Amino acid sequence: MAELRARYESWREARERVRLARGRGLEPDEQPERIDDAYGDVTGGGALAREEGRFRLGLVQAALASELRDADARIARRSAAGASADELDELRADRVAERSAALARFGFATARKFAEALRPGVDFDYWRREAERFLANSDSRLRDAERGPGGSATLGAELPSGRLRAALDFALEGMQLELERLPMLEIDGEPRPDKLALSFAVAPRVPDDVWLVQANASGVGAASELFAAAGMALHAAFTSPALALEKRVLGDPGTPLAFGEALRALLCEPALGATLAGLTREHFAGAVRRARLTALRQTASRVATELRLAELDAGAAPGSWDEPGFLGSAGPALSSVDALRAAAFGGLFARGLRDRFGREYWKSRAPGELWKELWNTGTSYGPEELARELSLGPLGSEALLEGDVAL
Repeated sequence: MAELRARYESWREARERVRLARGRGLEPDEQPERIDDAYGDVTGGGALAREEGRFRLGLVQAALASELRDADARIARRSAAGASADELDELRADRVAERSAALARFGFATARKFAEALRPGVDFDYWRREAERFLANSDSRLRDAERGPGGSATLGAELPSGRLRAALDFALEGMQLELERLPMLEIDGEPRPDKLALSFAVAPRVPDDVWLVQANASGVGAASELFAAAGMALHAAFTSPALALEKRVLGDPGTPLAFGEALRALLCEPALGATLAGLTREHFAGAVRRARLTALRQTASRVATELRLAELDAGAAPGSWDEPGFLGSAGPALSSVDALRAAAFGGLFARGLRDRFGREYWKSRAPGELWKELWNTGTSYGPEELARELSLGPLGSEALLEGDVAL
């Protein structure tokens, strides 16, 4: 059992290095097919019958990655060749069917059943309703934000790409969370033409090898993504190495996102953001409020369709979708629900930090110590469990609205 876990972690490390290289705009040292072939004991599905619990779910994910490799490669090739949105959707629809058929062979009647196994206790019907409530209740707020001071600004000039790293360092310095002090954390801020358009974090081996990759982008949206990626990178870097594999990398998929959203919420603090951008608090808050609500509404609008895809019978392809290209962001993995859960936690956590440590909590070491204590638990707890432990209140549409920027 220990040997298979070590093999799984080595396979995961090799696969994550491929993702890291491509995201950085570089050619990976090895291709996924060679990696999967070399780790057939992990990716072939043969060990599923004798494993159980979260490690079995990790083996299912490994087998899925291997089975969907060709489909993913076809989509990537056609996308690079300039294929139309309709053609790409056809390929993605085939992938949806292929994924659910594979899951059925592994014992999950639908993709939703697998999603529920990965997130025990999460009520997807509840989040379907909460997404609808958020869309209904945030519409007027977004219109107000667009009409208010700073509501139409992207802050591209105020937050240029070259200054974003310094802004992140300034925000973390008071809490003594400086990125440069972490030897296990590598930071790539080099501009490259093929680099991903959004900043991201990758941890080939948690917590010993963690990367924060900054995109070549400017403005409040780019700053927001960099802060969120930094939160995920710090979470991985501070995860206790003593934790079992299941609690370091195989926990609730929403947990790393939740810590990312907690740091994204730091950027949304008007007193800090106004300093970083050189604006009045009103103008900074207006720009951030519009960007935040727009992004959350886009995420919430995907929930119903992603659930419909996840509830399809095994091997069934979606018959229609909302608009050309929609399947590029939607899928049976239910990432939209995880994103909403994480955003609800992030907003409530920021409010809790203000209540406990003051309006400008980022100037104090104490919040950083609390953050490190939570990061140390890895993925042992889901966002809902963390919220209960911290007495933050329930996650849902009200939490998403409460997380809106306050002056």
